[in-house]
Amino acid sequence: MASGCLSVPLTESCENDDCFPFNNESFSNLLSKDNAFDVISYSEMFSQIAVEATLVSEHQTQRGEIYWNVIKDDEAELSSVSSRLILGGTVVIDTEYVEGQQSNNYRIGNEWYEGRDEIPEYSNPFIKLAQSATENPDGFWPPFAFDTKQLHDLDWSFSADLTSTQQVASASNDTHLIVIETRGIPPLITGIETYSGEDKFILRVTTENVSLSLKKDIQRTPVPFIPEQLTKDSSGNISYCAGVISNSLSLDIKPEQLEIHGLLTYDNSTSSVSSMRFDTLTLNQTLPDGTWWEFYWVDFLGEKLVSNGDLYTVRTNATGNISIGIFDLWANSWTDQAF
Repeated sequence: MASGCLSVPLTESCENDDCFPFNNESFSNLLSKDNAFDVISYSEMFSQIAVEATLVSEHQTQRGEIYWNVIKDDEAELSSVSSRLILGGTVVIDTEYVEGQQSNNYRIGNEWYEGRDEIPEYSNPFIKLAQSATENPDGFWPPFAFDTKQLHDLDWSFSADLTSTQQVASASNDTHLIVIETRGIPPLITGIETYSGEDKFILRVTTENVSLSLKKDIQRTPVPFIPEQLTKDSSGNISYCAGVISNSLSLDIKPEQLEIHGLLTYDNSTSSVSSMRFDTLTLNQTLPDGTWWEFYWVDFLGEKLVSNGDLYTVRTNATGNISIGIFDLWANSWTDQAF
C-alpha cells in the first residue's frame, strides 16, 4: 500500500532544488534561476496571497519609510492595496482600498469609507499594479521586484524546520546582511530581508490564513466626479459647459443617484438655483427672474449608468458668480467633498 509520506533528500551533497536542508551549492542554484522571486507568478499560483514590503532609509538626518501591503482573495473576489509613506516622522500617505464587489471600502488614516460600483470588475491586483507601473514608471508603486541572481555567489548559512518546511538562509556582503526565507518542497522564496546600518528592506509573502471582507455601516463617500466649469460663448451672453466623463475615473453609477446643479455664489455663500437628476436626461428650466438653465446627459454606452465616456452639457443665460456641481444622493454629499 502506498503511503502519503513525502520523501526528500537530506544529504549535504544534494544539488537539486528540493534538497532539505539547502547547502551552499543548491541554494545558489535556486538564486541563479530567472525570476526566482516573482510576485506575479505567485499571485497566479495561489488563490489567496498577501505580499508586504517595508523600506526604511536614512540619509544624514533624514528618514523615510515606505510600507505596502497587497492582498488577493479569489474566494471572496476581493483585493486590497494599502500604502503608507512617512518622511521625517510625518505621515504623508496612509491609504487602503478594498474592491471587487458592488460595495468597496476606502481607508484614509484611521477613517473608513464606503463606495460603490454597479459593474464591479474583480481582477488580480498584482497584475493591475504591474501594468500601472509600466504605464507610469515614475509613479508611487510597491517595490515587489528583487533580482536574486546578484546574491548567488555569497557564502550562506542555513537553518531548517522539516515540519513546516521552512528554511532560512543568511549571508553578508561588503555592505549588507541578507536573510532569505523559503517554504515548501520544492522551495518557494517567501521572504527577503536586507539590512545596512539603519536602512532595511523587507519583502514577505503569505499564502495561509489570508482573507478579505468588507466593512459595513461606515460613512459613504461620493463618486469622484468633478465636472468641467462654465465658459462664455462668442456672444458673451451665454455660459456653457460640454464635458466628457474621463476614462481615468472608474464610474458606473445609477443615474437616479446623481444630480447636476447650477450654482450661484453671492457674498461668500453658494446655493443651488437649478438642477437635474441624471435619469431625467434633459431639462430646460426658467426661473422667476427670467434666467434659464439647460442640462443634458448622454448615456454613451447605453447601459443606463453614469460611466466613462458619457457626455454632459450645461447652458445658461445667468450672470454673476455661477458654477456647476455634482451632488451624490446616495452619499448625501457634493462630489468635490469626497474624503
